[in-house]
Order: sequence, then C-alpha cells, then structure tokens
Amino acid sequence: MSAKLVINTLRKNAKINIETLGNIELKFISVGDIEFFEKNLANIKNDEEFTSRVIHHQLVIPEITYAEFNKIPEDELKKIVRDFINYEKYTFKYFKETTDEELFHNFRSAIHKRVEENQKRIKKLFSSVRSPMETFFKTHSGIIGKLQSTSSPISRLVRESSQLTRLIENSQYSLIERMRPMILQMQTTSNLIENALKPQIGIWEKWFDQNKKIFEKFSDSWKRFYDQYEISEQQAVKILKKYKWFVTPSMPIAFVFEVVKIGSKRGNQLGKINELFIGFFCSNEYEELEVLVNGWESNSIFKPRMKIFRDCINGLKTVGKKTNPSNFILPTLIAQIDGILQEYMEKNGLSFDTRERTWRDSTGQQVSWKNWYRSRTTNQDMDVLANEIFLNILFQRAYRGEALDIPFTFNRHKIMHGEYLKYGRIDNTIRAFLILDFLASLN
Repeated sequence: MSAKLVINTLRKNAKINIETLGNIELKFISVGDIEFFEKNLANIKNDEEFTSRVIHHQLVIPEITYAEFNKIPEDELKKIVRDFINYEKYTFKYFKETTDEELFHNFRSAIHKRVEENQKRIKKLFSSVRSPMETFFKTHSGIIGKLQSTSSPISRLVRESSQLTRLIENSQYSLIERMRPMILQMQTTSNLIENALKPQIGIWEKWFDQNKKIFEKFSDSWKRFYDQYEISEQQAVKILKKYKWFVTPSMPIAFVFEVVKIGSKRGNQLGKINELFIGFFCSNEYEELEVLVNGWESNSIFKPRMKIFRDCINGLKTVGKKTNPSNFILPTLIAQIDGILQEYMEKNGLSFDTRERTWRDSTGQQVSWKNWYRSRTTNQDMDVLANEIFLNILFQRAYRGEALDIPFTFNRHKIMHGEYLKYGRIDNTIRAFLILDFLASLN
C-alpha cells in the first residue's frame, strides 16, 4: 500500500451518505468507546437497538438526539453499519457476514468479542502486578492504617491504591498500566518508606509529588494502541526515533500502525515516513492540523495564543507557490513553545531567578528545567521519545559556529539566532505543532 493510499484510510471520521440525513460522519471506535458500550449498552436485549445506539454514539455530524436518529429507516441503518464496518476494518476484525437478517446480531457479536479481548488483556496485566501489590499492603498494614487517618495527600493515594483490586475486578479499569510504575516503586522502596514514616509525614508527601506523573494521561493512548493492534510500544518507538518523529495522544491509533508497517520494511524509509506525516496533516486543506489545533482551545495557557496558531494554519493554506511558509511559520511556533513551556513551569510552582538565570522550585532549590519536564511524564517509551525530540533535539544545547551533537535542522537556538537558514521544511513545521500538542497534553 502506498503512503498516499494509507493517508486516505486514516481519516478520523467515516463519511457516509444516506437519503434521510444526507452526509453524516462517524468517529473511529476507540478502546474507550468499547468500554462505554460494555458499561452502558450491555443490557439492551434488541440487537437492532444496540446497533443503532452504537452508531449514534459515534455520530459527530449531524448533531442530533438519539430519538431523532432512531427515525431513520432500517435499510439506511444497515447501509451505515456496512459502510462503517468496511471503514473500520481493524476494529471489526471479528465481524462475520451471514445473512441480511442477522446483520445487527453479527455487528453486536463483533463488538462483544472486542470487549472480551480487552477483558483478557486487562486481567493479564492485573495478574502481573496483583501479587506484589497485595504483599506491600500486607507488610505495611500498620503504617497504611496510620496514613489513612491523616489528611495528607499521600493518604488519598493509599486509599485509592487499596481499592484498586476491587475496581479492576468490577470494571474495565483504564489506569492499570499507569499504576504499574507506582506498584514497582512501592515494592522497591518499601523499607525506605517505612523508616521515613516514623519521623515525619512530609517525606511521604514529597514522594507523592515526585511520583504524581504516574497518574498523568499521556500513556493512555499507548495502552489503547497495544490493545487494538498487539504491536509493542518499543517497536513503534524504535522506528519513530530513527526518523526523528513522535506521536501524541490526539492522533488516531491507526496512524501509528501504519508507521510501524512502513518502518518495518528493509532500507531507509525516511521519505515514506515523512510523506505519511505530511500527507496526514496537510491533505484536505490541512484538515487534521486544524483538528489538532482546535483541541487546544480549552487549555488556559494555549487559549490566548489560538489566534496565532490559526494564523499559522491560514498562512499554510493561502501562501503562493513561490513562497515557503515554513520559513516564517516555524520561528513563530518555536517562540510560542518558548512562552508556553515557561508559563507552564510558573503555573506549577517554579520561578525564574533573573539574577542567577536559573529556575527554582517553591523551596528555593535550583531546578534543571529539562529534568523537571521529564518528571512531568511517565517513563513509558513513547513519553521518553517525545521528550527526546522536544528537549534533546529542538532544545539541544548549541553554540554559534559549533556542530550539534545530534545533527538536525530542527534546533531552536540555531534557527532563532539566525545561524541555520535551511530550516524551512514542512516536516519541521509539523514537528513543532506536535510538540505543542505534547505540551497541551500535560496536566
């Protein structure tokens, strides 16, 4: 499959035309949607109603109530179902076509098998961490009891952790993968914790602050990615790192699947990988890039800058063939990355010491801003890769006249100080947008 064809299959919305509603759009089914179906639709006995409610849940255009959607004729619902199954071939790999009368039953069976698949993987993940977790709570039951009676932030962590077993057994608990680092941390530091609790509760609170990254959402997309395609994160990271790309949680899972398919082929696939990213974000008048940017609207740091970001997209759309828009858009985006990363640090308790030219935390201790950003994400491989592109390539240390340790034109210092003159490439512009999306995903 050529990169151009691949790009056309990665649209986030399936577009279908029916007589009653005209053109409609359905969003792709995520693991979160599968869990919604299981939780909210499992008790519906009628297969046609189940199918209708699933389709309505995925409907983004037009925005209508279920009562309105349910008025469409049965033959139109069947057309939507069949077109959607053909579009979502990865999701509906378990769908089996039999007779027209059994279409809704077969659709529901395919969803149910997806649910069962997710349940098996959740149980497998849970079994790998359940034993050390139970051992920890049994060994330190006395200490945990004391913590639960305090108002310390860590007491909340303990109470939530002690309920994890019940939560996972009774539901599709999406935080299990992110809880694994916390459990391992408990296991390896239990003696230190026990001793630290005796003199003061404050050490626990510091431990909590240092490890709250475990609860951040960035690695959620990789749990969904593995669930759907059974491709290891490490395999995707290896390919993306080779070609100096990364993906963010805003991007569809199927995109990464295609990156792995292309990157696993023999030889240098840089051109095809670049074509995949560029084609995805730049086709259809930069439709996907607009979707990405519009997702930042609710972020308080990004909101005052939205006019700048939208002007950048309009610049890409309207510039003439003789002009390279990346020459002026990329420096603009880098300047906003500068401002956002500093404002984000200030909103999270850091301050800039103008005399010493360094960042300090709330206690006055000097802080390495790069290490601080690494601490805001998990140690999952994709998070590490995002930080690699963000901190070690874009913000790689650079001195005038000296070559970079990692040679690449995507370098903040070389661009903003006017030393690099051939930075103006659309792939670099897309990388800048992705770094902004990465920053927007941080809590």
